[in-house]
Amino acid sequence: MGDAKRSFTFKTKPTVKELWKFSMYFANKGLRGGVNIILVGGSLFLLLTRWSQLEMFQRLMLFFIIFLFVIWQPAMLYPKCLRQAKELEKQPPLILTFSEEGVEVSQGEEGGHIEWKDVGKIEAVGGMMIVYGDRVHASLIPISSMGADEEGFRKLVREKLPKARCRRI
Repeated sequence: MGDAKRSFTFKTKPTVKELWKFSMYFANKGLRGGVNIILVGGSLFLLLTRWSQLEMFQRLMLFFIIFLFVIWQPAMLYPKCLRQAKELEKQPPLILTFSEEGVEVSQGEEGGHIEWKDVGKIEAVGGMMIVYGDRVHASLIPISSMGADEEGFRKLVREKLPKARCRRI
């Protein structure tokens, strides 16, 4: 593919697993993720190093904190992702075409163009490219579906977006 007119088209319809991975990433990123790690790590540390000095209620509270973030949170996100995936199955796939001019987005009969300056950010996480239109809307592209286009796509994104808006690309 020549550099003059590079274009990469990806058809995507996220699976339950992809939606769940994205939800887990989003729920645990930034300050929330740091707090979660500190709470779980601290609880685990106290349980392992102070077991004999802790009262039963304290042990239960520490187990409860670990349970909340390691088991409860992921388990509660899964049904939401399952409902979302079932809803997405009823819709046509989202088609994203990245080119020098910007991003063409289409789904069924509807579509539009997004200038590169209006793309929120693009980041690679957990085997997916997450394309943020804004703080609320994101599209997931499995890296495995990119095939031979992956490196060219990454290069285009690095050229078109400032470093702060393309993470792990």
